[in-house]
Amino acid sequence: MIKYVAGIDAGTTGSTVMIFDLEGNLIGTGYREYSCKYPHPGWVEQSMYDLWKGICETSKEVLAKTGINPKEIGSVGFSAQRGTFVPIDKDWNCLSDAIVWSDGRAGKEVKWIEENIGKDRYHEVSGVPLSGLWAYPKYKWVRDNRPDLYEKTWKFVNGQEWLLHNFGSTELFTDPASLTLNGMMDIKNLDWSNELLKAINIDRDKLPPVKTPMTQVGVVSKKASLETGFEEGMPICCGGGDQQCAAIGAGVIREGLSEITIGTAAVMVAHVDVRRPDVDHSVLFGGHAIPHKWDMEGLTFGAGVCLRWWRDTFAQHEKEAAKQLDIEVYDLITLEASKAPVGCKGYIFLPFVSSQVTPYYHDNARGGSMGLTLANDRGMMARAVMEGVVYEIRMIVEAMEKVLGRPFEAIRLSGGGAKSDLWCQIQADVYGRPVEKLKVSDCTTLGAAILGAVGAGVFISIEEAVEKMVHTYGIIEPNMKNHEIYTDMYGIFKDTFLALRDANVYNKLADVTMKHWG
Repeated sequence: MIKYVAGIDAGTTGSTVMIFDLEGNLIGTGYREYSCKYPHPGWVEQSMYDLWKGICETSKEVLAKTGINPKEIGSVGFSAQRGTFVPIDKDWNCLSDAIVWSDGRAGKEVKWIEENIGKDRYHEVSGVPLSGLWAYPKYKWVRDNRPDLYEKTWKFVNGQEWLLHNFGSTELFTDPASLTLNGMMDIKNLDWSNELLKAINIDRDKLPPVKTPMTQVGVVSKKASLETGFEEGMPICCGGGDQQCAAIGAGVIREGLSEITIGTAAVMVAHVDVRRPDVDHSVLFGGHAIPHKWDMEGLTFGAGVCLRWWRDTFAQHEKEAAKQLDIEVYDLITLEASKAPVGCKGYIFLPFVSSQVTPYYHDNARGGSMGLTLANDRGMMARAVMEGVVYEIRMIVEAMEKVLGRPFEAIRLSGGGAKSDLWCQIQADVYGRPVEKLKVSDCTTLGAAILGAVGAGVFISIEEAVEKMVHTYGIIEPNMKNHEIYTDMYGIFKDTFLALRDANVYNKLADVTMKHWG
C-alpha cells in the first residue's frame, strides 16, 4: 500500500531528500553539504560524483531515521539546478566537472552573441535577456576553447538527467522546466531553438530531446537501490528545474500567485497563462513544471550564499557557541541580527557576489557595502546582509509586477530563508505588503515529490496533488513604519548599484581582477 512519496533536490551547495505522507506532512528529511570548485576567478565548477554521493548518503539517512518501509514509498521526483551542464560519453561517464549556473567565464561570448544575434532577437526567441550566466554562452565557450572536449562529448546533459540515469532512468530526455537558465530554448514552442544552436555551431544531436515534465522515466535499479536504500522497482520521475519545483510546492499553479525562495540564490516565480511583452527585457520567461505552461521569473545569485559567507568568514564565535549549545549557527547569527535596528543606521550590504541578475543583468557586478561608520557593530553587519538580499529581491518584485500589469494576489515564501522569522518579517517590511508562510518551507523538494507522485499516478492531477499536499499556515503583516525606513534605504541601495554600473566601475574591477589574478 502506498503511504508516502519522496522528493530529492540536488542543489548547488547540498542535496536534500524528503519523505512526505499523502497529506503533505513531512515525515523525514536529510541534507548533505558539498562544495563547488573555483579554478579561476569567476569560474564555478562541480563534481557530479559528489552530488550523487550526497544523494546516496542522505537517502539512506532519511530512511534509517524514519524507519518506514521503502515498499510503502510510491514514487520519487527530482529537482535539480538549472543552467548547470556536464559533458558525458556514451556510458554516461562525466568527461569533466559540470559548469555551474553561477559560472561567469563567458563574457567574450556574450559580446559575440550581442553583435551577431542581437539582444532583441535573442530575447524574442529565448524569452530571457542576454546574460553570460546562462548556459548558452558557456556552450559557445566550450565549443571555441575546448574543441577536444566538444568532440569527445556524446551528450551535454543537465544535472537532473545524469542523476536520474544513476537511479535507473531508461530514457534520455530533458524538459522545459529545467531549461530556463540554459537560455537556448525556443520559448514559444518550449523546445531547443534550432536558430540559437546553429548560431554558435552546437549540434542538436549532442543535446537530449525535450520532453514533458511530470513524467515517469523508469524505476529504481538494483544498483541504485543498494546505494540509496530506496526500493528496487519504485517509479522515478522527472520533476523540473529547482524553481519550477518550488512553484509547485508553493501551490503557484494559477496566474496571480507568486513565490520567493531564498536558498543559495533567491528566486521569484509566478505562473502566467501567456507570455507578456517585456520591453525592458527585465524578467525571464520559461517553461513551467506543469506541461505546456509558462512561468515568469526573477533571480538573484547572491542570497543565502551571502549569509553563508558571513558565517564562514566572521562567525567563528557563533560557530563555537552553536556547537556547545547543539543548535544551528544561523539561529545565533539571526538572533544577533534581530537586536540591530531596522536599516542598520545607514549601513547597506550589496549582495552582488555572483553578479546582478534580474532586472539589470550585469555579469561583472560585485558585492560590497557602504555607509559604514563607528556606530555600526557586528549585529548590524549581519542584519545588513539579510536586508541587502531583500533589497535586491524588491527590484525583482517591481519588475515582474510591471510586466504582469498588476500587483500579485499573494507572495509566498519558501526555501531556507523562510525558516527565519526575522528574514520573513524583513521581506514583509521591505515589500510593504503581507507575505504568506507555508507549512513546508522547503517547497522545492515538496514540489519535486508532488511532480513525481503525479507522474507515477499516485495522484490523478497536479491540482489534486497541490490541494492535498500544499498548505499555507500564516500571514506576516508588514510594519509600515519599518517599510518607510526600508523604502528610503532601498532607494539608496538601487541608486548605488546603478551609479557604479553607469560609471563602469564593475567592468573595470573585473578587468583588473583578470589582469592580476585571472
